[in-house]
Amino acid sequence: MLNLCIVGLGQMGGSLSLALKKSSAPYRITGIVKKDFVNTALRLKIVDEVYPTLESARGADIVVICTPVDTILPLYRRLCNIVNKSAIVTDVGSVKYLIERRIKGFSVKRNAIPFIGVHPMVGREKSGIFSADASMFRNANVIMVGSSKKLTKKEMLVAQMWKYAGAKVIKMPARKHDELVAFTSHLPHVIAFLLKKIYKRTKRKNSRVDVLVADSFKSATRVAVSNPDVWVPIFELNSKNVEKYLIEFIKELSDFKQILKNKQKIKKEILNIQKKWK
Repeated sequence: MLNLCIVGLGQMGGSLSLALKKSSAPYRITGIVKKDFVNTALRLKIVDEVYPTLESARGADIVVICTPVDTILPLYRRLCNIVNKSAIVTDVGSVKYLIERRIKGFSVKRNAIPFIGVHPMVGREKSGIFSADASMFRNANVIMVGSSKKLTKKEMLVAQMWKYAGAKVIKMPARKHDELVAFTSHLPHVIAFLLKKIYKRTKRKNSRVDVLVADSFKSATRVAVSNPDVWVPIFELNSKNVEKYLIEFIKELSDFKQILKNKQKIKKEILNIQKKWK
């Protein structure tokens, strides 16, 4: 049986632990949370043991950092002085390249423990320990970053953990991951935040706007309630890629604005968009 330590038992960390416990995977799971959430984690039976200090990761075979992306590097550095050299540290962060590069720079100098960057392509707008769900990763794609297609022995251990949780592991270079996830995840969050901003401005002028809010608007703004402590560092660390797609999106908006009074051009545009990819 392996000792698994999950740092942060919010939606990602809590869901991972619940999924592994439900699968009867061969792990003894320790959770590390802020002091205020220790009793909650125990009451919800999310992990086998829970502690408020990072030193409790001592003895872990695998440590999974499930905290905002700007905390991953500082936590990794601290863990290098706590866990055994044979241990593996991994994460669930939505940005990979800069974190991977900075960790490599640190670990080469210190002969530090291995770090394996991972990003599960799942998530819901709610956050925190009460949003944990054992089915979160079922049939989900989990991206493991790395330059080689073949998995190392340590990568296979991490991949096996995610398979126990119900996910499919796909390997991809960190730079490519960050470029593509800027479009598939980060840009949609920007759009949702800004739509919600315009909604609030509109509501101040006309409170009856809520009568006209239907599923399309709700779907488009669902993630606008996402935790800013999670999303601010994501935008910061992946700003170049997000900016690239924002520029492209703004251009498309501008082009659409130019044809807004021409129904033939609008129809043609929509039909072109709806065509199947060949």
